[in-house]
Amino acid sequence: MPVATLRYSLPDESMDFRAAQAGVDALIALEQIDQWARGRLKHCEPTADEVHALEAVRSMIPPELLEILE
Repeated sequence: MPVATLRYSLPDESMDFRAAQAGVDALIALEQIDQWARGRLKHCEPTADEVHALEAVRSMIPPELLEILE
C-alpha cells in the first residue's frame, strides 16, 4: 500500500501546514455550496438574476475538487 508523508518546515511553512490540515473541510464546504446552489436552481423558481448568480457561484468551483470527494 502506498504511503505519503508531508513535511513542513515550521514556523516558515505554517500557512501551508494549516491549509493541508483544513483541506478536507474546505472540500466538503465547497461541495455543500455547490449542492445548495444546484438545489435552488432545480427545485425553486429563481429569478433570472438569481439563476445568473447561482450559476456564477457554481462555475467558480473547479469540478476536479468535487471529484476528490467521490
